[in-house]
Amino acid sequence: MQKINAHIEIVRSSIPELSSMGEKSCIMLQNLLAKYYTDVGITLVNNISDLDKLILTDPDLVFLGVKKLPLKPIVVSSAMIWASKYLEQKGINYSGSMSDAIALDFSKPLAKKVILNAGLKTSDYFTAKVGQYNEKSILPIDYPLFIKPPNEGGGKGVDPDSVVHNFSGFESKVKIISSDFGSVSLVEKFLTGREYSVAILDISGSDEYIAMPIEIVAGKNLYGDRILGRTVKSEDSESVIPVEDIELSDKLKEFAISAYRALGARDYGRIDIRLDENDIPHFLEANLIPGLAYHEFTSYFTSACLISGLFDYETMVLHIVKLGLSRKTIGDSLTQDVLSTVPTK
Repeated sequence: MQKINAHIEIVRSSIPELSSMGEKSCIMLQNLLAKYYTDVGITLVNNISDLDKLILTDPDLVFLGVKKLPLKPIVVSSAMIWASKYLEQKGINYSGSMSDAIALDFSKPLAKKVILNAGLKTSDYFTAKVGQYNEKSILPIDYPLFIKPPNEGGGKGVDPDSVVHNFSGFESKVKIISSDFGSVSLVEKFLTGREYSVAILDISGSDEYIAMPIEIVAGKNLYGDRILGRTVKSEDSESVIPVEDIELSDKLKEFAISAYRALGARDYGRIDIRLDENDIPHFLEANLIPGLAYHEFTSYFTSACLISGLFDYETMVLHIVKLGLSRKTIGDSLTQDVLSTVPTK
């Protein structure tokens, strides 16, 4: 089989809090893509200076596995920039959503505003800082509440005490988030229904999407709540199961695609949903650079693709790359034969 003459650079960071792609996943992607493309590299990018060096090589596609980067070559800096925005400014093609959508992925309160403006449901919410409310205050939302950091992923800051039923619990959790993350807290009405994640892939050359829902079931914690917190995710103790109910599956797909469109996402992403007590879907958050792990740990996005029966791991990755390369002419060597296994619907 003749390889496609294209330069693809997989970009991740060696700083864990900056990267959505682990080393094993990165190597798996490289090995897979090297079967089909002539030049597939891996670049570790910890700051904009590192990204500048990559830009000089003018890759046909950057397979992007980072969101924000420090402007200066230090471990962590308060001066950050969206990697996607920087690549856009330099005219470099990359996989995944553009910077405006990634900003919504990062900020849960902003994403919820966009979702509400699109006429979709999300749990009622407000933000709170330490000392803003006292025991005599009437909070904007009735208990029970769910409290988490507004700009973190991977279950960071989420634990059994995130569900609060009184002011003492509210005050304590807001203080902890302020101390641990230096931020206000996002306070939501706690939804008691089941939790789902829907993987979405664009269909090349159309305005349609492939949506693949899964249910995520965490074990009950010491308070009897099923919460996908940091410990559950790090221990990989939750169950991922197919959505067998066709009516519910269709409802989740329709809701997720509407949210994905409202956020301005492209290529691929994940929309997390939780049902309320009446089984009505509510938007939780989006992950528009989702992990693609498929080794000891399998990411939610990969799991959804596999469970759907539409994709195996290789086909999933090739589909994402095909979407990215479709934005750039790679010459006559870009043949449909190589990508003939990728679904179109």
